[in-house]
Amino acid sequence: MSVAIAAAMFASLSVFAAIEFETAGASLRLSEKRGAIESLVAADGAARLAPSAEAFTLQLLDGKGEPTLLRSSEFAFETGRDGVPSPSDEACFVWSHANGLVVRMSVTATNGEFRFTPSVENIPAGMLLEWFDGPQVCISPDRKLFWPDWDGIEVTNYNSRPYRPIAYRKRFTPGFGSSLYPGLAQMQFMAAYKDGKGVYFSAVDDRHTPKAVDWDQQDGKSIRLTLQTFCGDLDADGAWRPNFHYSLRPYDGGWMEACEVYRDWVRTLPDFQHKPNRPKWMYDSPVNLIYPVRGTGNDCGRDMKPNRFFPYVNAMPAVEKYGRLLDSRIMALLVHWEGTAPWAPPYVWPPFGGEEELAKFRDALHARGDLLGVYCSGTAWTQVSAIVPTYSLEQRFEDEHLGRHMMRGPKGEITACVCNGFDSQKLGYDMCLAEDWCAWEIVAEAAKLSRFGIDYSQFFDQNMGGGWLLCYAKHHKHPPIPGAWAVEAMRTLQKRLVAAGNGMVFGCEQTAATPYVPTLPYSDVRPMPGLMFFGRPVPGSAFVFHEWMCNFTGNQCGMIKRMDAFWRWMSGFHNGDMFSLVLNDRGEVVCGWPALWSDGPLPERDALVSVLRELNAIRKKHPSFLLEGKMICPFLKCESRPAVVDFEGWRSGSVETTEVLTSFWENAKGERIGFASNWRREPSELKITRADGRVETRTLAPLETIELFAE
Repeated sequence: MSVAIAAAMFASLSVFAAIEFETAGASLRLSEKRGAIESLVAADGAARLAPSAEAFTLQLLDGKGEPTLLRSSEFAFETGRDGVPSPSDEACFVWSHANGLVVRMSVTATNGEFRFTPSVENIPAGMLLEWFDGPQVCISPDRKLFWPDWDGIEVTNYNSRPYRPIAYRKRFTPGFGSSLYPGLAQMQFMAAYKDGKGVYFSAVDDRHTPKAVDWDQQDGKSIRLTLQTFCGDLDADGAWRPNFHYSLRPYDGGWMEACEVYRDWVRTLPDFQHKPNRPKWMYDSPVNLIYPVRGTGNDCGRDMKPNRFFPYVNAMPAVEKYGRLLDSRIMALLVHWEGTAPWAPPYVWPPFGGEEELAKFRDALHARGDLLGVYCSGTAWTQVSAIVPTYSLEQRFEDEHLGRHMMRGPKGEITACVCNGFDSQKLGYDMCLAEDWCAWEIVAEAAKLSRFGIDYSQFFDQNMGGGWLLCYAKHHKHPPIPGAWAVEAMRTLQKRLVAAGNGMVFGCEQTAATPYVPTLPYSDVRPMPGLMFFGRPVPGSAFVFHEWMCNFTGNQCGMIKRMDAFWRWMSGFHNGDMFSLVLNDRGEVVCGWPALWSDGPLPERDALVSVLRELNAIRKKHPSFLLEGKMICPFLKCESRPAVVDFEGWRSGSVETTEVLTSFWENAKGERIGFASNWRREPSELKITRADGRVETRTLAPLETIELFAE
């Protein structure tokens, strides 16, 4: 391993003719004028990156919260060394701004990767460093991109949305936090690849500092990958010197191989050194029956009336029916059950109709060996309900001066964005989880559910990935800029909930982000938005985290009006997910939560239930793989004819897939197994090529799933 730096002397300054680092045959080249990345060439000679225009960008806030964006090209660049540097494994570069601001970047080549460690010093008086975005990494637009949002998306449509740095959001707007890690971005890395030649870009940050894990389409010439990092964790002298680095490395493969790299790092984290303490009911792979007890489907309507599922015990015929048809334990997973108003956090208890009515249902379920679950709505504060006009906490909010505990923007503004607005479910604010009062209230409310005997609470619905958004409050006890302190506040809150939970399992909307996986092992997976806007959903979170969490196919919120149900649910099976069905008040399966009951039941619902029974039998047969095991790269080459799935919803389109879906798994003993499913109503052929070159062809019957073994 070596670092080769060729230099020439001009006057009294050192100016590099080339700045090049080498490790394991890979070569990284930086601009001698700006310090920006020019190229990354792997040991095989293949270029993995496009040139970057900047080495970094950063943003400062003044005393009024007004931002100032600075680019590296606005700084004077120097090497940070005196004279001609000798070859070494590390070099340090320095950028100096006219306002006194100094940025340093240490670059190290080691073990096949290039490490970048920045610092920002001499921050001008009266200014705050809000975020830092560097190193800047660019790829050519002919690459596919693995983006760890919505559980994993293989991005191919780079024109799907304009880029903007993530910031404090007001009310509900598209992209309110779609790239925030840890949150809707579940992991802090991206990977770009073409023809099996990839580049991996990550933050190796065990404190999980909030970041925007995002991409920026640059006029069709290149795609910039960004790990925009918030800088609320400063040293005693006011400088930002993070205790982590950014890693850039070439690798061979696609999204799975990149996820393997991230999973290897996850295994080094203390909370992932042991297996999770799973409830016993997970081994029975219960099927969720999801339905509201008020309203007629969807989230809309004012002053919702109770429906046929109230009193709660009215759902028992449906529970018994599907328990029999699916040969499975059932979890009745209730929506619109809150006694205050639907989607009205943090105060949801007592349940609609009173504890006695829900207790009758709980006892009837438990007597059969079934389970009771509820949706909640996370850590927001609800002032008024758009659904129940009589609900209001406005007077209490004023009397107790509760506004002081709510999240604030850089200018002291107070608002909220998730499902919040006059045309949405509620109007209110977001609670700051670093405030003791907020944490106490949330723990107290969750305890009411667990003491009652509820088995599962999707308590962090609307806290995407189990995370929360950005607080800049200067009067709170935390720093006035988001930082790792915010992640620690949420981790502490979740651990308190689990400790006081009396065995109740907690979950969130989407799969849990990296630091929250150990406390949120069972959550509502919704991959469809990625399909509708950006490209193809892939099970990145399941690939990385399945050994520690097992999610369910969800209520299909964000689901489209029309999609092949067998492809959707079989995809969930191959992701390792448990199953769920959304019901109307006649106990019929509908396409998902957005469907009004007047739209009618799902076509082929009886066949779907039959297929889910067969798939769930496979799940229960192989818990060491499909509950405890890890997803792995294929050990067999499986090929079937291309196919297309059409969909209709927020936008209409299609996704390219294959006639046969496959997945491969490994258990703790090192044993391996694969599964193949024909989601079509016609026979499909699967060509299997083994490691020794032998080829066999299997014909799968319509809607058939088979097991695959390595010899």
